[in-house]
Amino acid sequence: MFKSINSIMPSKKKCFFYYGFISLFLSVFVFMLGLYAYQLKDLENRAESAKNALTYRMNDIFLELKHIVDNSELSCEKEDIDRLRRMTFYSPTFKEFGLFNDNFRVYCTTYGPRDFAIFSSIVNRIKESSERKTVSLVRSHSLGESTFFAFYQGADGLGINGLAPSQVLAVDVDYLLSPDLPYELTIGKQTVVSSEYNHKSSVLAKRVESLDGWAISLVVFSPFSLYWGHLVSLLPFMFIFCLLCCLIFYTAHGGILYYRYSLPLNIKRAIKDNSIDVHFQPIVSLKAGGFHEMEALIRWHSPYHGQVSPLVIVETSERLGLIDDLTWMVIRKVGDFYREYPIQLKEINISVNVDRYSLLKESFAPNLEGIIAEYPELKGRLGLEVTETSALTVTELPLMVSRFEHIKALGIRLSVDDFGTGYAGLDFLRRFPYDTLKLDKVFIDSLKDDQFTRQILTSITKLAKELNMALVAEGVEREDQLDAVRALGVDRVQGYYFCRPLPKDQVITWVEKNATK
Repeated sequence: MFKSINSIMPSKKKCFFYYGFISLFLSVFVFMLGLYAYQLKDLENRAESAKNALTYRMNDIFLELKHIVDNSELSCEKEDIDRLRRMTFYSPTFKEFGLFNDNFRVYCTTYGPRDFAIFSSIVNRIKESSERKTVSLVRSHSLGESTFFAFYQGADGLGINGLAPSQVLAVDVDYLLSPDLPYELTIGKQTVVSSEYNHKSSVLAKRVESLDGWAISLVVFSPFSLYWGHLVSLLPFMFIFCLLCCLIFYTAHGGILYYRYSLPLNIKRAIKDNSIDVHFQPIVSLKAGGFHEMEALIRWHSPYHGQVSPLVIVETSERLGLIDDLTWMVIRKVGDFYREYPIQLKEINISVNVDRYSLLKESFAPNLEGIIAEYPELKGRLGLEVTETSALTVTELPLMVSRFEHIKALGIRLSVDDFGTGYAGLDFLRRFPYDTLKLDKVFIDSLKDDQFTRQILTSITKLAKELNMALVAEGVEREDQLDAVRALGVDRVQGYYFCRPLPKDQVITWVEKNATK
């Protein structure tokens, strides 16, 4: 008897433990990998933003210097000094200005007249710059600390330098990066600003940004300490994600099991309700004036499982002990088909597949006799196709011959289906010849190109003629296959070349159209 779904499904505790472990691993992996990717992207975006902010500040600095130079003279009178002091007062960046001439000597500052030369290295950088500007980091006597110097020289040779605390460059950078991302800001090889950061600490990643046209570089670090801190803060979300994954896995697992084990239940119900459809595939006679035949084939579209394979239906029916019920259902539907279309099917025989082990049952022939009494239209028209799925034992062989004799006495034809691929023995064929041998599609597919297959089919054809059996070639799909089986002397063909299995109303249309062909 078919077991219930609950008895087959694994225990809930075992499933929760198994999927809980997978969900935990997946949650940790996803969050760690996601946080890693996020932190790298965040480092890239914030470093880029800091670079842009630094670039804007440098452009503003040199616009300010250019404005002062454009309004200055090669003199250092009181009004010149006052103007420089006034510019210093209103400057957002600089604490001191100094004017220099085309010889690169400073002659005037906010503290009064001066006369000293600018370092040669700075002069060279000014001359090499296309816009006659550069920056430097020098210790200032006036500011008393490492000082940021910005130099600009106008087209007429008059130039200016501005002095500012080195930290002024890092105001915007610090706002964008601190306190999460440590950084270093350097001019040339000298560090302007370095946020508090232990260089011996492990770093997840770092990004280096260089300002085009300036000897300024910005190195931004993403420390592992930040990564672990964020990961710890995400633990509640990781736990929730783990639970959701566990529930999804468990629900999906239950759904798969339900689908798997509910399919047999639905097949059982469909057999009991006679809701499995029967389609019919014509077996075409190649003889002039010969009559066509048909094979009844099961088809079923489940409302829950979609189109279900006939092979699955048969295997499931065997497992559930319902294969005989399936056979009786198909035979009765063939009887109904004859009753519904008596004129169109007057000269057409129809075959039904039957399991050979069903034939061995003592009750099979009497039950079949009862159905023929119920449907007299089947007598002389019904055929049974027996698939040679396994060899008969010494005990089964005479029993099968006895069953066949009983069935033949009921006016029913017998065919061996898929001949050549199973275990049908020559001894059995000689003791009780079938009415028809059906050649399997495997042989038909390789008939054209395989000489060995051709020799086998030639022998089978000769055997069938000796035993007075008809031959049917299954699976003929192309014209070259049709020509090949015709050359062997096969006079009945079944396959998509002529017609696929069709519902009863469509196959009747086919019969009416091809009755005279």
